[in-house]
This record gives sequence, C-alpha cells and structure tokens, in this order.
Amino acid sequence: MVDFGSLIADDNESLDAYWLTVLAKRLEARIPKLCKLRTFYDGAEFVPTNAIPSGVDQTSYEIYRRFLELGTVNYARVIADNVSTRQKPIGFRQVSDRAVRSVEADTAWADNHMDLKARQMFHDVSIYGSGYLLVTQFAYPQRIKVLTPWETWVEDEAEAAVWYTYSEFEGREYLQLFRCERDDSGVLKRVYSRTASRESDRRTLLAESDTENIYKVCNDPETKLNTLSSDFHWDDGTEECSFGLACGGLPLVRLGSGTGMGVYEPHLPMLASLDQERFDRFCIQTMQAFRQRAIRGMKRAVYTENDIQVVNGQKKAGDPVDLSDAFAMGPAALWLLPEGCEIWESQVTDIQQWVTASSADVKQLAAATGTPLDVLSPDVSGSAEGAQLKRETLVMRVEDLNARANDALVRAMRMAMVAAGNESAAAERFETVWAPIAPNSELSEAQTASFLKDVLPPKTIMRQYLHMTETEISEAMQDMADNTYQNAFTTASAATDAAAQASENTGGFVRVDDSEDGVKALVDVDGDTGGDVDG
Repeated sequence: MVDFGSLIADDNESLDAYWLTVLAKRLEARIPKLCKLRTFYDGAEFVPTNAIPSGVDQTSYEIYRRFLELGTVNYARVIADNVSTRQKPIGFRQVSDRAVRSVEADTAWADNHMDLKARQMFHDVSIYGSGYLLVTQFAYPQRIKVLTPWETWVEDEAEAAVWYTYSEFEGREYLQLFRCERDDSGVLKRVYSRTASRESDRRTLLAESDTENIYKVCNDPETKLNTLSSDFHWDDGTEECSFGLACGGLPLVRLGSGTGMGVYEPHLPMLASLDQERFDRFCIQTMQAFRQRAIRGMKRAVYTENDIQVVNGQKKAGDPVDLSDAFAMGPAALWLLPEGCEIWESQVTDIQQWVTASSADVKQLAAATGTPLDVLSPDVSGSAEGAQLKRETLVMRVEDLNARANDALVRAMRMAMVAAGNESAAAERFETVWAPIAPNSELSEAQTASFLKDVLPPKTIMRQYLHMTETEISEAMQDMADNTYQNAFTTASAATDAAAQASENTGGFVRVDDSEDGVKALVDVDGDTGGDVDG
C-alpha cells in the first residue's frame, strides 16, 4: 500500500488506519474555513490592516484601528438564521401503519429531545454546510447526541467517519473511527467503531468555544494552526454496532446542505466588500467631518521687529515662526498671522454616493443568497404580493433542506428505536412532521379546517392542515370520543327527564293518538285507557 502518512504510529497498512488518517486530515484542512465562517457569523471579522493609509501618525493609526472593528456589517447572521429558523420539526411519525397511527415514534422523538437537537443541527448546516448526529447504545441521557462540524467528518459515501475529542482531565486526545464493512457482493456485513488516542497537554484542533483563537485565525493571515501528530495508537478492542447493521448504515449520521457549503459561504467576498465600504465611509465621515485649513502666502520663516509677537515680548526678532499656538479655539479668538498670509479651507466630502453604492450591493447580496430584501434592508416598501414572490426562493431552499433533513433524521431515529429494543423499526417507514415554513394565523387554520370538515377525515385535517403530531392527534381523538359520549349521555338524560316530567303532569298517564279515528286518549303506565281527550 502507498504510504499515506498514517497518524497511527505502528500501523501504516490497515484500512482502518488509512480511513482514520484520510478523514482526520480532511477535518483538519477544513478548520481554517470554519474559523472564517464562524467569525463572519459573529460579526467579528476585521477589514484587513493594509486598508489603513501608510504614513499616518500613531494617534491617527489608533483611530483607523478602531474603524477596523466598527466597519463590520453582520449580514451573515441574518442570512443564516433566516434559513435555519424556518426549519421547525414538531414531531416524528410512522407512515406504514395505515389503520391506527402509532405514537411510539413520536414518543421516541420526544424522549431524545429532538426538537432542540434537530434545530442545533440545522444551525450547523446553515453556517458550516454540515450537521451531525451520533446514535449510541446507551440510553442515558439520550441515545442521540449532536456533534459539531469542528470535530466530525463523514466520508462522501457514508462508509466511514471520524470523530475527534479531547479529554482535559485525562490529558489525551482521541480519534474514533466508524466503518461499514461489506462482502465481495457489496452486502453490509459489519458496522463497528475503533478508537486511537495519544497523550497531550492540549487539544490540537480548535474547539468551537475557543472564539479568541478562531477570530485570530480569520483576521490574522500569519496565524499558524497546529496539525495532528503521527503518534496515535489504537486502543484495545472494537465496538460492534448491531443497530447500525440492522438499519444499514453508520451510527454517525451527516446532514449536508447539498453543496457542502453554508448558505453564505459562497458570498464571503461580497460580505467582505460591504465591510470595506463601511470602513471607507467611517474614515471619510470622521477624518473629513471638519474642514481642513491651510495658510497660503507664507513668505518668511522668522519673526521681524514689526511682528506683534516681538512687540509684546513673546518672541525675539530672528526666531522661527511658530504657528503651533497661533490658532486658539473659541468664538472670540483672534489669530495673529504674518503679513501677506491667507487662510485656505477645504470642502466637506459628500458620502451620498458611497451610501447609494452600498445599498445597491445589499440588493445584489439579497438576490445572490435568495434572502428577501426586506430582511436585510428594513426600509424596503412594496405590495404584500410582491413580498410573497420574493420569498419563493427562500421557501424553496428551506423545502430542499427539509427534505434532506428528513432523510438524516429518519436514519438516526430508526437506529435509536432499534437500539432501544424495537427491532421492527428497522423495516418501518417514518417521516418528520414539519411546521409551515411561512406560518399561518390560527384564524386561517381554523377556517381551513371548517371548510374541509365535510371533505376530509378529522385526522387528515389535523395532520395536514393543523400540523399536529401523532400524540396530539391521539389526544384530540380521545377528547372527541369523550365529548361524543358526554353529549349522548346528556341527550339520553334529558329525554328521560322529559318523559318523567310529562308523566307527572298527566297524573301517571301519557297522551297517545289512535291512528284509525284520530281520537287522542290518555293511557297509564299499565296500558289502561284513561278516557278520550279533546285535541
């Protein structure tokens, strides 16, 4: 086998060492880009320091440095959150059981707190282009955990994956390999994991919480990152993953964006240009907010006997002309200028053209990212129908991400249910229940349900138009059955009470009609006739 620079000190030939090394190095190579994406999302990126004019004094340099910090426009967070916050899973259901909808899948979803975990994964996909879920055999605290893209990498065909961790308590860093093993015909015969570790007094790969170094990597091109050492050793034993084998895949599930990039990653140059424009405007506004003045016609450099400064005894004839204290500030201040001097005053620079250009760039950014312009620019006006049309691109993007997320969530939940002892879940079909991308008002949903009540069954209306989970539907159906029973009981009780009241009013007789002669008679409860009565 070709030397692939194995990270395992005593193993340069096995497939396990090959996959662990290849995937770990891909993860390592992705870290600088993750730093840049995170820095832009946090709005902590700086305009490059070479934007500061050369030759400025130290005081002005510090002002320019301040502008580098203030010049950022944090559109990245708005763009990313505008997508991820519209992905709202509200439940999980089994779709193969046509007769009675099972709530077991929805219960497993709730037990694993997937409402929150799925949203965290969507957040990672929106920023970094990938999100990860790991299914474990252990039920405490839950069988499914969210892994960060800063520590995880899955091979393109999802046949192998690596997970990096560091234990400060143990002083060791770990690389855990997950692999699928197939026979010659391609049939999956084994799913397992294997761990390699090494002693270390610090972690090699940056942690997502280490924002100080993350920002430094993005803003300082000279910063060098650490690389994984080649002195890892395999720990004893391997861990078989029976539920992964039953479900036909790795227990480490990746959700991708489709392109492998976050929603604003392709647009980082445009975001950087908006930062540069803002920095330039700050410089113009501050440095040229006050008119600059100059003295013209200065024909001599020393004082003469006729200068007022010499007459007053402040200077001596022949001394160099000192203008440092000549321009006192104040409404009644007088400036003493040498004979023949004139004051030149600059004009204030108009920055409106920069503001207009920046607004045009924001529109281009909105179009390129598929973000409604009114999200990035609050002063946009237009009709409601026009706004709805502008949101079509965003809605289609979220629908695409939801479809991809459904596949990943189904795989993870199916394995979690099998690991919990529900072996039949491996062959069942499931789907995620989503809240509307553009939520409707409660009044609109109620009107829709009212219009469809004579067309569709109640469960279908609850599921498709009221967006209720299977557990909520079961509770609603039970409430409906209870209400029907209560109404029937109330009706029967009312009829009994009415009959008793009528019997009491006629002295124990009830009024009946003779169908032959139309004569009405009173009949007591024993069937005896009480006599004819008038109509």
